[in-house]
Amino acid sequence: MNACFPSMRVCAMRKSIKTALLLSVAAISPALADDVRIEEIVVTARGRTENLMRVPDSIAVMNRDDLTKHQVQNFEDVTMYTPGVFVINDQDPGTNIITIRGVSTDRLQQASVAYVVDGLALGDKELFTQPYYDLDRVEIVKGPQGALYGKNAIGGVFNIVTRGPTDEFEANVEAEVGNGGNKAVRVAAGGPVAGRKLMMRIAAQYQDWDGWIYNTFLKKNVDDQTTRNLRTTFKGEATDDWTWELRWNVNNEDSGAAWLSSNNITGKFKGRMDGAALTDPFGDYEGQSKRNWYGLSFKNDVTIAGGTLSAIVGYDHYQKRWSEELDFRNDKVLTYAGVPAFFNGIQPIKQPVDFRIWTGEVRYTSADDARVRWIAGVFGQDTLRNRIDDFGPLLFGFEPSAFRTPTTQLAAFAQAETNLTERLEATLALRYDTVDTSEDITGVNTKARFDYAKKTFDQVQPKLSLSYTVAPQSIVYASISRGFKPGGFNPQPAATDTYTRIYKAETTTAYELGVKASAADGRISATAVAFYTDYNNFQYFAFIGGNDVTYNAPQVDVKGFEVSANAKPLPWLTLDSSFAYTDAEIGTFRAPDPISGVGLRNYTGNQTPNSPRDNWASGAEVEFPVAADLKATFRGEFTLRGKTFFEIDNALYSPAEGAINVRAALSADNWSVAVWGKNITDNRWAVSAFGQGQVALLAFLGPNGPFDSFNINRGRQYGVTVKANF
Repeated sequence: MNACFPSMRVCAMRKSIKTALLLSVAAISPALADDVRIEEIVVTARGRTENLMRVPDSIAVMNRDDLTKHQVQNFEDVTMYTPGVFVINDQDPGTNIITIRGVSTDRLQQASVAYVVDGLALGDKELFTQPYYDLDRVEIVKGPQGALYGKNAIGGVFNIVTRGPTDEFEANVEAEVGNGGNKAVRVAAGGPVAGRKLMMRIAAQYQDWDGWIYNTFLKKNVDDQTTRNLRTTFKGEATDDWTWELRWNVNNEDSGAAWLSSNNITGKFKGRMDGAALTDPFGDYEGQSKRNWYGLSFKNDVTIAGGTLSAIVGYDHYQKRWSEELDFRNDKVLTYAGVPAFFNGIQPIKQPVDFRIWTGEVRYTSADDARVRWIAGVFGQDTLRNRIDDFGPLLFGFEPSAFRTPTTQLAAFAQAETNLTERLEATLALRYDTVDTSEDITGVNTKARFDYAKKTFDQVQPKLSLSYTVAPQSIVYASISRGFKPGGFNPQPAATDTYTRIYKAETTTAYELGVKASAADGRISATAVAFYTDYNNFQYFAFIGGNDVTYNAPQVDVKGFEVSANAKPLPWLTLDSSFAYTDAEIGTFRAPDPISGVGLRNYTGNQTPNSPRDNWASGAEVEFPVAADLKATFRGEFTLRGKTFFEIDNALYSPAEGAINVRAALSADNWSVAVWGKNITDNRWAVSAFGQGQVALLAFLGPNGPFDSFNINRGRQYGVTVKANF
């Protein structure tokens, strides 16, 4: 008897994948042409320029062409086509949930990934949701990368590389229109100002949409958004051995927020968030968000002794103002445990955030052709984060609390690679991080101190990998690495509360075994990876007694595998497919009941929240000439997100959901026109949720309660994009 997964839907999907792969191989093999091959991909995620197929890490890459054909506009779009990675915006454009291989982030916690833009590590996940435009490539490194990137690289790394200045003038303009009132203009231009001594590039975007999520009570779309973005880069080669870069960016955004729906899904639908359970929003308060951010960075690269001494310093300043309701209904009066409690609903709820971040790093990178190739450096980041929790009616006349959280991170790191034999390469990396943080809680009006706490978190993060070259473009590798995410602070618990003032740091120890192979003279490439992660002190979110709090689950075991393949059997045909399976199971763990506060709940064996078990993405692209300088491109792709639980009790879940995307383009050397559609079948699913089994407010809210609250996706999107190059 063939073994199969408990879910018949997953079982059938796996059989389909197996059949598709066999058919693909059978079709590709006899059709290989001599004049085509897959373009070589280079990455810089390990601190130097390398061929992707030679790097002993699991890295997903989207270059300029990939970003265009997938119609990528933000990091959510990237991860839709990157199995093993899950990203959503939760309650406003700056609050996001990020999961890589079962290692998850939730709401107010720190990120579980490092996010680096042009060499500068961003200090807060509020900054991750900047729009993608005028990029060179996006690299996602999966698995702990603490040895090079330090704290928060516990799940992996997003490495974003924007397009920089060159010594030749180039410019482009792009216009886009689509459903939902979507319209956008993007422009970029750059070139020499004083030869190679001074070059510059400027890129800007304006985008506005009315939205796709309709509130049936307010009778309008409530996910509207307007963004204005500007990025300017100056670059100069002062001498043959000295290069500098100055980057400046400004981002402004006005949008809707917290367009959540409400339903008794736990009771009526047994937690399954699908079909009739997914009602449109019908709350009587329209959430709003305003965000402003500017950043400045300066980088120097100096060639010394054949290597490069690099220094970068950056400053970011960010403000967010947003408001929402917490009942997500239009009932008047709202009751709590059957007693009239909120005569005008639970609104407005406000949570303004301000922070400033200084970041600096100095590193030396040895020559690429040295027998021992090494990197060593020091890193520092100083963050001041201010937040106000104004929960409106839930304060019952008491003043809101202000949270002031300064954090200083210092680190030293080193990495060395060498060839032990002609075919065997070893990499050893080590980093030490120390994070000093404190939290001062005061009254917004009286300035009276309610509480103060401080804590130092530190961790040594090693990494060891061995890579064996089977062929020039094929390797087998194994690695072990450590990741670390600091703990933090909860509000001061009362005598009856079950949470602690300080929650613990997370650590992961990850084991990975992988194969990267290229065949048929570069026309076929494939990767396969198996991994196991020992995940300690998993941090999970809860909303207890009107407070956002974090608990620790001592142990999570994460195991899984990923496979991907790319092929170009004919000059006009490209095929790509990837699949990831992740099982993130909570070990023996009982915790106080978050609703009653009495007794223990058993979470043993549950899956971590926001970690789909299966992800699958496949695409096919056809390209052919239609005239001397004109070509047509057609692409279709299918993406599937597997069963996903949204909270630690696993009560609310989304079944496997898929989407079909298409794109047709006509292009010449200096212009292109593309018609595209995302999720063309208009499939709707839940992207996040919190429920009555974990939130006392929802469990006892009425009338006609209890309720669960959830976000649904935006459904079908389509449009036309026109681009001209100069």
